[in-house]
Amino acid sequence: MTAPMLRLEGLKKTYGAKRALRGLDLEVPDNEILALLGPTGAGKSTTLLASAGLVRLDAGKVSLGGRDVTDIDPSARDVSIVFEGFNLLPVLDVKDNIAFALRSPTYREEEAEIRTRVGRTAELLRISHLLDRDVDTLSGGERQRVAIARALVRRPKMFLLDEPLSALDLKLREGLRAELKQIHRQHRSTMLYATHDYHGAIAIADRLAIIDGGVMQQTGTIEEIIALPANVTVGRLIGSPSMAFFDATIVDGSVRLAGGAQALPLASFGETRLGSGKIRLGAWPEDIDVEAVGGAGANSGTIYAVDNRGFERAVQVNSDAGSFRKVLPSEQSFKQGDACSFRIGSGFLFDATTGARISHLGGKPA
Repeated sequence: MTAPMLRLEGLKKTYGAKRALRGLDLEVPDNEILALLGPTGAGKSTTLLASAGLVRLDAGKVSLGGRDVTDIDPSARDVSIVFEGFNLLPVLDVKDNIAFALRSPTYREEEAEIRTRVGRTAELLRISHLLDRDVDTLSGGERQRVAIARALVRRPKMFLLDEPLSALDLKLREGLRAELKQIHRQHRSTMLYATHDYHGAIAIADRLAIIDGGVMQQTGTIEEIIALPANVTVGRLIGSPSMAFFDATIVDGSVRLAGGAQALPLASFGETRLGSGKIRLGAWPEDIDVEAVGGAGANSGTIYAVDNRGFERAVQVNSDAGSFRKVLPSEQSFKQGDACSFRIGSGFLFDATTGARISHLGGKPA
């Protein structure tokens, strides 16, 4: 079996009283784009810095291309890292910023080769017309392209991208994501792409790694994660809108929402680790139907907010068991404050205390 390009085992890192990484494990196969998705403070940046050797770990092991590099100097790891900040050198013009690493003692190349690589990379990122410009004359989007070009020009074993597009506007983010995917296709490069942006993650990545609290929560393709989310944390970080959660109880072989009329057969969830008691019921918004008030066997709710989106609208529905957001077609003309009903078509059961998934399958009522 081929070793992964990057393997992180039991990484621990503390900054003062803050535990940034708590025994984190992760593998990134060769030629894959893996998105490290999590909220601010989840441990994404520390994971990338540890992979690059830019922080000293309290414990754990970092392997790159099958080689233990835990105690190896960053310059000997053959990785390129792009930060959210541009970190360009103001005393150099664009072409010399891009070429900077290729003139270092570690990666020194002949000037003819440098010119060729800089030219090709600039063309790929559509910044050839900027090569003679001073970096302080560039826009934010242009500077980020230069920062990415500087990382790409060296052709390392692996790219570590730390929120590289978050400061850009939506159009620029979409364009650069497409170009990063094109670079990956052309060069079969391996990338670890850290982001808090769900849409950005699924747009660029082959697989997702969900991180929170310095712990890896779940890894897999987006289809795998949607099919079986590991816990409440994953449900909250995946989807747009994300998973809805309701206070519920298992009683007499059914799952019933707090204050709700709908009963979902417990057997439809497959094997469960709990036969009775309080649980949390999670459902993807796509599996919840919102309808006019008064439907037989439906749960009661109130439209708390409405966001118009042209051909569709997003509503927030509040109920005694919990609230959720869902995108509806524009012909469903709910207004703020309207009473409504909703039905859950399928869902997952989670432990009310730990948040871990306790059902083997997503329940689908008969």
